[in-house]
This record gives sequence, structure tokens and C-alpha cells, in this order.
Amino acid sequence: MRIAFVATLALTLAACSQEPDAPAESEPEPAAQPSPVAPAPAPEAEPEVLGAIPARFRGAWDAMDGDCSLSSDLRIEIGANTLGFYEARGQVTDIMTDGEDAIIAGMAMEGQGERWTMTRRFALTDTDRLIPSPVGEEAGFEPMTLKRCES
Repeated sequence: MRIAFVATLALTLAACSQEPDAPAESEPEPAAQPSPVAPAPAPEAEPEVLGAIPARFRGAWDAMDGDCSLSSDLRIEIGANTLGFYEARGQVTDIMTDGEDAIIAGMAMEGQGERWTMTRRFALTDTDRLIPSPVGEEAGFEPMTLKRCES
């Protein structure tokens, strides 16, 4: 009986000192923590109708390799409600924002004995860079980066 008792005691002690068994496959895994949810992007601002071209767009602009002289054929002069090109002048008829750093301007143009309307988007990419581009389909006009001319 003593041998049986010692054997039982040895088995009991051995069982207590062993690592716990791995969880059985039938045991549920701990619940996964939910992934943090990224905040939704801020909604884009609705276009705002403006009464004048904002001051940061105003001034003289020319092609990157232009000399900013009045005779430069890519020079644009932007005023509060006017645009002046090499051989044409325009009166802004409507203007609205297009994001934080862009505007869209509708213009009544006149030059070389002709009159027409056009719409341009003007985007500031830097305080000293402006990219005018057509709105809608306009053949022959490719956007280009302009530099701000010294006052």
C-alpha cells in the first residue's frame, strides 16, 4: 500500500509541475480586438461664389522662362475683376472657389477685333506658381506653370 501511495504522490507532484496543456481545439480563441477605425476624410468644401478674384491670385504672371515684360506673349495680369493677356482683355463675369487653392473664372473676352467667352481654372501650387487650365473642352490650350512677376 505504501508503494501505491508513493506512486500516486509522485504522479500528482509530476502533474502539478508540468506546463499547462495547450488549449483544446474546441475552446474558443480570445476575441480579437477591433482595429482602430481611420477617421472619415473631411468632406470637400462646397464651391463658394466670390465677388472678386482673391488677392493671392492677383498680379502679373509669366511663363517660367518668360521675362515678365509687357511684351511677353504668355504674361497674364490678374486684377480683382479683370484679366489681361498679351493681345486680349477679359472682364470676369462669374467666379467661384474650386478647393482651397483654386478658383474658376468665367470671362467675357475681347481682343483683335473679336469677342468671346471662356472659363479658366487658376490653381496656386505655391505662393509663386500658378497653373491656368481650361474648363471643358478647348482645343489647343495646354496648362502650364506660371511664375509670379516682381511688382
